[in-house]
Amino acid sequence: MSLRTDFELMTLEVIQAFVGSGREEDLHLDFKTVGDVTLSRDDRKSLAVALSGYANSDGGLIVWGVEARPGADGVDCASALRQVSNAQLLLGRLNTLTGQGVSPLVDGVEHRAIVLEDGSGFCISCIPASDSGPHMAKAGEDRYFKRNGSSFYRMEHFDLEDMFGRRQRPSLSLRLSLVPRPADDPHEEVHFSVINDGRGVAKHAGFTCSFQPDVTVAGVRGHLVNVAGLNRGAPIVSYQDSVGVVHPNGIASSAGHAIIQRAGKGEPLAFRVSIYCENMRVRTAEGSVSPE
Repeated sequence: MSLRTDFELMTLEVIQAFVGSGREEDLHLDFKTVGDVTLSRDDRKSLAVALSGYANSDGGLIVWGVEARPGADGVDCASALRQVSNAQLLLGRLNTLTGQGVSPLVDGVEHRAIVLEDGSGFCISCIPASDSGPHMAKAGEDRYFKRNGSSFYRMEHFDLEDMFGRRQRPSLSLRLSLVPRPADDPHEEVHFSVINDGRGVAKHAGFTCSFQPDVTVAGVRGHLVNVAGLNRGAPIVSYQDSVGVVHPNGIASSAGHAIIQRAGKGEPLAFRVSIYCENMRVRTAEGSVSPE
């Protein structure tokens, strides 16, 4: 699953399971305790370092309210629940301090609270990888960090040279819309559009989209290809453009539409997409779209 999906699916039961199984911290997961829900100076530094380190690396999640201690192999593991006394207050502080903790700002950072009956609980932070780095940790650090294994490290001079020397990158996303046909027509249309919100031109762009098993792809239009026959009948369409480009203007460009048929016409349609282009990490997401 994607980082964003893990963030959205994080529950109290998942956090309890982390402690019960002694879940190790890794490249994309970090546990932190909080002494004061208003966040002490050290806590603010921890947030700043995490914002810098995850954004400069591959992104990651922070679970606030879980104590981590070294396991047998020396890697920090979730060892005890240490929920904060006021989860909503901590959430507000995280939202406020995120903009102050790193420079330049990291796009797409989200925090959410898991609140228990007495108001205590946990907070989850999702810090995506950034294509606009390097990002400097503030809050008194004024240094650049990266994530390696289960820890954050100061970036070396050659790391910064590499990041400052990178050319501007594209950042593609995919937008789906579900367009119903007349009541006497059993088909629906799924329209696809590609958007580049990055800073570089997107070349060799492409994506795949799979639907729930009860969907039949009856046809495609535009630049889409029905690849169900190549995937044992699974309802999958793909798009690839090895000639054109997607400019970084944030304006949606049509990629075509798929004509589908299913028993639940008019109901929300579940999908899973992967989108890619030159100089951009493959992005995978799951969701659903309702008829317009």
